[in-house]
Amino acid sequence: MTLRDCVWDGPRLSSVYHLSTEFPLCKILFRDYLKVGNVTLDHVVHELECVTTSTSVGRLEELLLHLNRYLGKTSPQNCLVKLKGKSIIPVKNLDGVVCFMTYDSDSWYLADRQRLRDCFDGKLPLITFDVATVRKLSPLIQAMDLSKRLLSEVDTPSLEATGDRIYDEERSLELRRRVLYFQG
Repeated sequence: MTLRDCVWDGPRLSSVYHLSTEFPLCKILFRDYLKVGNVTLDHVVHELECVTTSTSVGRLEELLLHLNRYLGKTSPQNCLVKLKGKSIIPVKNLDGVVCFMTYDSDSWYLADRQRLRDCFDGKLPLITFDVATVRKLSPLIQAMDLSKRLLSEVDTPSLEATGDRIYDEERSLELRRRVLYFQG
């Protein structure tokens, strides 16, 4: 283990060694003299690079939330280049099975409104995060350029009248008179 593999504090990552839990009384030595820092964006990106198919969905969601938090503080332009082509997005397929997909080439969507999630669940591949969590992911969405995958952006509602048309002359005139008051 080298000093660059060590951090003082931050989210629990398997790729770094947390010194604050092992040596809490040696803070001055590690922080002031050896200049050991806390977990950074690079640490979280490296942890996501190491994700395998045996990684649990819960752990992957947790790592993406950490990534979102660190992107909110500072997000360099090309900080996520190492994650391109990596299967790090937990997505629920049409058959209900959760699998990991890439953020840059696979096709899946973010349900950012509950009504849309209810309508498209089981009809489109959706990220496993709930709607409240998706709404908090704006730094991640921006950094990964995922705005075109938000259901509210993709969905284009259209109204379609069904059945026989019944024309009510009296009701139409009444509504036309009332609309004059709303236009002003």
